[in-house]
Amino acid sequence: MSAAVRLRYTMVAGATAVVIGTGFTVIGLSRHASATETRPTAAEQTTAAPVAAPVAGDSSQPAASEPAAPAPTSSPTKAPAPRKTTTAPKKTTKPATKPPATSTVPKTGDAVLDAVLAHINAARADAGLSALTLDANLSKASAKHNQLMIGGCGLEHQCAGESSLGKRFTAEGVEWTSAGENIGFGSSGSSEAQIIKAANGLTDSMLAEVPPNDGHRKNLLNTGFKRIGLSIVRDAKGITWMTQDFVN
Repeated sequence: MSAAVRLRYTMVAGATAVVIGTGFTVIGLSRHASATETRPTAAEQTTAAPVAAPVAGDSSQPAASEPAAPAPTSSPTKAPAPRKTTTAPKKTTKPATKPPATSTVPKTGDAVLDAVLAHINAARADAGLSALTLDANLSKASAKHNQLMIGGCGLEHQCAGESSLGKRFTAEGVEWTSAGENIGFGSSGSSEAQIIKAANGLTDSMLAEVPPNDGHRKNLLNTGFKRIGLSIVRDAKGITWMTQDFVN
């Protein structure tokens, strides 16, 4: 690929996530997935200088306070009349209907998923490993994270306001005790064939890593991982983003 490619990976054992930079660390092997997670410190591998998109700030605003009711007035020549109190009818407004969060998450086409999964499993077969099974719920977690990265978070394993890795999986109904994640992006054309080529190119870059900086490769060829979640989405700028999530 002629365009810059950027990759990141992380691994969770039990419930503690560690983002790997130049080493590979596993923490909390005996922990259960429901335990409290520690947010990792981001350490990054890059092949090109990053240009990170700004993270969108909080758009919420405090509700405006109601104006005070005007004070009653009285005539100087007459005794003030008894004040009448009335209760204004309560105004009800129907809240705006918001679309479900999942409606904004682009779905990866089946042909793309099939091709990328087959490419990953071919690499595992070459290493004497069993094939990974595509998990629909895990792919939902992948898609939501991919959309956050595209929406301004950039190449991060945990975006602002987002739950940590294991909690995201659990929220989608995925049972796990060990997990990992690879993320990356690169430019591509708009056709399915070009998107597949970009995603497989990212995977090949991960598989080509050498120790000790080979966290992506270790996730892809992990003997303990049995299921994978995948999201591959091309954004409006022509960049294809990929999230690979793994669980046992």
